[in-house]
Amino acid sequence: MHKPNDERYQFHQCDHCHSVFLTNPVSEDRLEHYYTKYYLPYRGSAPWGRFRDFVDGSQRRLDKRRVRVVSRAANTSQPIDLLDVGCGNPTFLRAANETLNVRCTGMDFSDKGWANDADTDLNLIQSTFEAFDTPQRFDVITLWHYLEHDYNLPQTARKLYDLLKPGGKLIVEVPDYQSLTARIQKTHWQGWHTPRHITLFSKSGFQTLFPSHKWTIRQRRRYGTLDAFTLWWLGVMEKKGANWTGSIEGEFWPLVARKILSFPVFAFERLVPMGVQLLVIEKTD
Repeated sequence: MHKPNDERYQFHQCDHCHSVFLTNPVSEDRLEHYYTKYYLPYRGSAPWGRFRDFVDGSQRRLDKRRVRVVSRAANTSQPIDLLDVGCGNPTFLRAANETLNVRCTGMDFSDKGWANDADTDLNLIQSTFEAFDTPQRFDVITLWHYLEHDYNLPQTARKLYDLLKPGGKLIVEVPDYQSLTARIQKTHWQGWHTPRHITLFSKSGFQTLFPSHKWTIRQRRRYGTLDAFTLWWLGVMEKKGANWTGSIEGEFWPLVARKILSFPVFAFERLVPMGVQLLVIEKTD
């Protein structure tokens, strides 16, 4: 994979599980150079200028879809404990806190997503997952586009198991490199997102990481809560050499036009894999 700053990255496919792994990841102590305050997920709607209300509305709809996934996966008639790993800008946790009978905890290695907020009902912790230490056990752990960033997958899977209550659920959403958009966009497909993404998963890869004697994969679907169009659009912007540090207000109407023109294709994302996959995985008692 070729980047504008002449950094080059390459993935290798495992012959056994068919997941793909970044062969030359940057060292973890250099990650701050790639997750700056200009990292788009941290910036929220601010870079969209006068169109930010439209973008905020889109984020609210995304968060509602994620809340529905949680409510279907777990019994929320009683209070449950929810952990969101890699929470970034914690809009999902706010939506869950407002809608469900949950006690919310979010963690991220950077606090740039919430540093200027004053959340009183959310327990937000700045920590790497490796260093995250709590005696609390959770009914649901969500990993919305976190797992592809993880450097220590076997260790992470063990820790997730320990953090869940018996019968607890993992909800995992990640890019799907075996999708139509990945084949079309090739190196510009944003599921690669080098060097931030370390692993992209196949079905066999998930079965290897979450073995049946400890886990039950209750659901795997080849679409998720994130609109696959969004992932495709990010690839279009990356190919253009977009400058994510400034305003992207001028890209709003071109985005709308692309959304309309591509609708006949992305309308079928529940039938044809378009770039996102979602799993519900249960801890075996």
